[in-house]
Amino acid sequence: MRKRVLIAGGGELLESLSRAFLEEGASVALLTPDAASLEHVLDGLGGERDDRFGVVAGEGALDTLLSRLGRLDVLVCAPQALPRSVALESRLAEQVAGPSSLLQVARAWMHGRGGGRLVAVAPDGDSHAASMVREALAALVRRLADTAGSGIRVNLLCPQGASSASVADCARFLAGGAGRALNGQVLTLTYSS
Repeated sequence: MRKRVLIAGGGELLESLSRAFLEEGASVALLTPDAASLEHVLDGLGGERDDRFGVVAGEGALDTLLSRLGRLDVLVCAPQALPRSVALESRLAEQVAGPSSLLQVARAWMHGRGGGRLVAVAPDGDSHAASMVREALAALVRRLADTAGSGIRVNLLCPQGASSASVADCARFLAGGAGRALNGQVLTLTYSS
């Protein structure tokens, strides 16, 4: 049975994550705040098809994607990187509160439907604000994991200079069969040559 994956976020990670799941035969739905980014990613993947499609975030967008997928096996939530000049309050709203809502909706969608995998990806960066976002996401993931329910696994990837391809490979690992053994984990991915 084809895995149904929803990837929410933006930037170059969106395409890397999509490619990783498409390579294993999954259907991939994309949710991004930017129409140009969505068009660019879909073009890079060979255009919109039955197994790859997306919408721009907004009212009703998530319902549209979930209806089209029919089932949700995996959610990868990778908020866009923000410039260093963005205030901490705005950063927390975009990179923690937004993903929190999405993770909770996906968890509710998976509950009673055989479970699934929720993978959050913290924004890369070495600033104090980026560190605070990672800590907030780690606390969120641990809380969601503690109350996830049968068959639902929630984990966090924290890239620290790791390539988009490495992040995508780890997300695919967590979404696969081996991922059933990990719940509430914070995995730090570092740059490797």
